[in-house]
Amino acid sequence: MVVPTPEPGPGADDAEPLPADAPGPPWRRWLARVVRWSVGIATVVVLVQIARDQADELGSVSFDVSPGWLVPAAVLTVAADLTLPLGWRHLVAAYGWSIRRGRAVRAWALSQATRYLPTGLVAVASRVSLAATEGVPRSVAAASIAIETAVLLGWSVVIGAAAIPSSVVPLPLRALGGIGALLALATLPWTVPWAGARLPRLPDLGALRPKELAESVGVFGLSVALRAGRFVALAAAMLPLAAGDVPLVIGAAYAGVVAGMVGVTPAGIGVREGVIAAVLADRFGLGEAAAFAVVVRAWDFAFELAFLGAATWWGRRRPVAAESPQ
Repeated sequence: MVVPTPEPGPGADDAEPLPADAPGPPWRRWLARVVRWSVGIATVVVLVQIARDQADELGSVSFDVSPGWLVPAAVLTVAADLTLPLGWRHLVAAYGWSIRRGRAVRAWALSQATRYLPTGLVAVASRVSLAATEGVPRSVAAASIAIETAVLLGWSVVIGAAAIPSSVVPLPLRALGGIGALLALATLPWTVPWAGARLPRLPDLGALRPKELAESVGVFGLSVALRAGRFVALAAAMLPLAAGDVPLVIGAAYAGVVAGMVGVTPAGIGVREGVIAAVLADRFGLGEAAAFAVVVRAWDFAFELAFLGAATWWGRRRPVAAESPQ
């Protein structure tokens, strides 16, 4: 049982763990285990198939790689992967719930792996379920995922609009999208609680704390910036990149990210790569641009698997439940 305590902050990490199986009829616990194992097996099968497809596509690709750029690319990838779950942890803290860092990273990473399953709904259900085992109400977890997605999309639009050349996206459209997204992000810590307080069907939104929500928006923004740096480092390692190409590369990356987030394929597979290749084709040639987009996906996929393993180990060391104010 989770014992509520008054006004915990984001660092309150020493609550007692919830049992692995919540109380309930035996059939319900058995069904929960079956669902978890089924989702896990399906995720592994999909990930293995993706790995095989990426390996086949990369088999005929030949790059003149500059190894020195792979080190900063790896560091930036790890940092970006770590700040995403920490941003979600700050977002949960904005509701007054606190999860230990390792457990938050584990829950986020495990659910993130399932986004490769069709529709992406499994990833949402998985995060909600994993957050519930930490004591976070399902309604809070679901709302946090919606806000997280909106914030990441907003930052992606801001960076993409600032970086992509006007020859690809006209300046008026860039300005409209970028300024609009930036204003939405800047006012989010106040507009979301304000709207939630006036919408009876969304009571959780009204309970958000502006300070913690602003911190979450900032951490997510840091992750997006780190990922942009990673993309530039990979481009410098694999393409004949000049200093003037950096905005084009960043713009291509986040045009692909935005298209992938609003696309219909799991994790934006194919959509993101197609957009990146299309934007970079005039500068580097369609073949190299397309191959580079596939390499970036394979790179991210490899690091996601490693991060998943590390996060699972980290989170298992000291499982704790979330705390909430009375």
